[in-house]
Amino acid sequence: MLKFTRFHFAIISSALLSFTISAGVPAANAQSQQCEAESVSISRSGKIATEITFVNQRSTPVRLYWLDYSGQRKFYALIPPNKRITQSTYVTHPWVITGTKNNCLGVYYPDGQPRIVEIL
Repeated sequence: MLKFTRFHFAIISSALLSFTISAGVPAANAQSQQCEAESVSISRSGKIATEITFVNQRSTPVRLYWLDYSGQRKFYALIPPNKRITQSTYVTHPWVITGTKNNCLGVYYPDGQPRIVEIL
């Protein structure tokens, strides 16, 4: 079984990010990564600004966290049911959505285009 470190994940993420940006993908729904990816995700210094809109389609609130440069969750917002928040960010900054008990619902990686995350 392969074991990925933060370094491996950073290399893979950079390669995927480069492909996505160069492919000119139009604004659309962002793709969620498995919650296991959170343990190897960290923010890296970046210069490419973007935004990601989180839309809570659930009947309960969800919590939005930024993963900092050490991979630690930093609380940013509580998103009520049927509400949305648009977050300015950088393409090198991962975000985590959790339930109210901090159970991970998804990990999101912005790319060079504005994206929408629908939380179902």
